[in-house]
Amino acid sequence: MYNELPCDYYNSNPGKRQEENGRFYAKESIMNETQKKAAQMDTDEKVAYARRLIAESDNVVIMAGIGVMMECGALNYDRDTEAYRIEEEYHQCPEEIMSASFYNVRMERFYEFYKKEILSTNLHTTATFPAIEKLQKSGKLKGVLTYNIYGLNKEYEIENVYELDGNIHDNRCSKCQKLFPMEYLRDSKGMPVCDECGGTIRPGIRLHGERMRNDILTDAVNAVSKAEVLLVLGTNLFDNMVKFAVNHYQDNKLILITKHEHFTDKAADLVIHEHVCDIMPKIV
Repeated sequence: MYNELPCDYYNSNPGKRQEENGRFYAKESIMNETQKKAAQMDTDEKVAYARRLIAESDNVVIMAGIGVMMECGALNYDRDTEAYRIEEEYHQCPEEIMSASFYNVRMERFYEFYKKEILSTNLHTTATFPAIEKLQKSGKLKGVLTYNIYGLNKEYEIENVYELDGNIHDNRCSKCQKLFPMEYLRDSKGMPVCDECGGTIRPGIRLHGERMRNDILTDAVNAVSKAEVLLVLGTNLFDNMVKFAVNHYQDNKLILITKHEHFTDKAADLVIHEHVCDIMPKIV
């Protein structure tokens, strides 16, 4: 749900942040051949070009941002209207409520919010997901980096999914480590507790202020570094995790599909400003 970078990565790599930022912005200033071709195209031509790049590739990696989930009906609590609503109703901002510190000291209040605002959200998959599955079955898709905490990808045959923020389905008792499904938390009265030992149940998502799991981060970065085509969906290149991953991307076929324009779009090799669910079925 939140995308701050793991501090230990930069602490163990002095000067890395400056090096990566420089490399990222250097990419913006020089147009490669892919960018030169794309600059002269209309949307239909860009879609055809993206389809060709993917068809000619044997290694595609996807980064799926919050926009993909918003098309499925999820809310973006970073938006002013939603943030204001949350503050009016709960008297705290979403970032505070969904933080590890808030969870530890005000667990009942946390679960009041979590069950109503997160676990009770009715989402639906879009045409993006069967398109990703089709890409998987073609043998081209090597990994999916996602902020999707709802596990919608589990309805399809999609492998090598790196859930950067965890998911709502894998919840564990803090004492005995028993696993509990999302429904157990959602339907509990008050704060959910383990039905065997009475311990508190830890939600399976990464809370604000917590580090990303190093094994997931390492596997995700390795996948991006080997990709021929990098598909960035429903976000912008200013997003911290996207920027972090892009700086490990070695090729020149970064395709950005997002509805909204952003000043960092010029760092992509091909940009299509449309809904992800409208474009994905056309390019795979």
